[in-house]
Amino acid sequence: MKELQRVSKLRNRFFGAPAQRWRAGPTLIHKPMARAMTIAVVLGGAAGCTSHPYPPGAPATAQLKQRALASLKQGVRYKHVPLVRSQAIEALRMVAPRRGRSWIRTALHDEHPGVRFAACLALGELKDASSRNRIGELLTDPDASVQVAAIFALHRMGDQSHTHRLADYLLYHEDPAVRRNAATVLGRLGEPGAIKLLARVMNDRDEGLRLQATEAMARLGSEEACQDLMFLAHAGLGARETFALNALGDTLDARFVETYRYKLKTAVHRETRLAAARALGRLGIQDGYRVALENVTFGEPDRNPEVTKKDTPRSQIVRARSMAALALGAIGNPAALPRLVDAIENPYDPRVELAAALAIVEILCGDAEARLNRKGGAQN
Repeated sequence: MKELQRVSKLRNRFFGAPAQRWRAGPTLIHKPMARAMTIAVVLGGAAGCTSHPYPPGAPATAQLKQRALASLKQGVRYKHVPLVRSQAIEALRMVAPRRGRSWIRTALHDEHPGVRFAACLALGELKDASSRNRIGELLTDPDASVQVAAIFALHRMGDQSHTHRLADYLLYHEDPAVRRNAATVLGRLGEPGAIKLLARVMNDRDEGLRLQATEAMARLGSEEACQDLMFLAHAGLGARETFALNALGDTLDARFVETYRYKLKTAVHRETRLAAARALGRLGIQDGYRVALENVTFGEPDRNPEVTKKDTPRSQIVRARSMAALALGAIGNPAALPRLVDAIENPYDPRVELAAALAIVEILCGDAEARLNRKGGAQN
């Protein structure tokens, strides 16, 4: 059971910890204001967006995009839950890399280290030179994970004088979370030479570190790591299957299409099917559309007392709805927009609202730009 708890922490970054660990707080945009916000708020769109036609009855394209971006931007300042702020930062990095970055910069001063960590990663991906001085200050942040993210960001901006320190964080730091974050960062650096370093922790007793290292090596092009993830996708339990499919999906490698299709059709675990649907969608394949659409309003969690001790019904619903929304965004079918609009106008949870808002912008912004930004290649 302890191993499953560790793996559950590694589920898609948009889902976070079980709901019992935090209180949801209010929605991102209070409902009485939502209709006015749809029309009046002027927000920057994602770079290179192109509008798609979509079903009658939905708001006009520009207004809908503004409403979705409003949710993402308000998420950066959502005071009740740091996880929501972190998720909003990553979402803005993906779909609004130019005009969203000023909001991300403010998070470099956030009181929570997890939010500062996310901001460093996002601004590093964007090579945001305007934040370089502040990120330099975070090299001495009280939190070691923030230091790791600051090193990543500076490396991406051309300052590699601190990059060698990542090996020490990965191999020797006393906090397992810092070591896992170091593995994540090494995978995002885009330096295949880091594979040998990451391979050194594959016999570590911390399963979370081993999984993060495997994901990082696959991202860097390690065939062996991809094969390990393939094995995990077929032989693992539900949470492990989901982790493996999400990690393989991040590679955007079409060689795994049949694996995704197989898991979409045969997996018992709901989240596994949704991970497969999203992975297919990111490759331009809509096979998982119906599965995703059905689960964006999922409301029948497992209420077995043995399950709910560790995974509350609310947490199950949040994960399923969030994963479904993200899958719909990746698939890009405009017919899903009415369901997604309902998810932000009548939000069940701020995390679901963020996932739906991200999906709306992805659908409205066209495939090529969205895929580039998902992979971390945005330069705008």
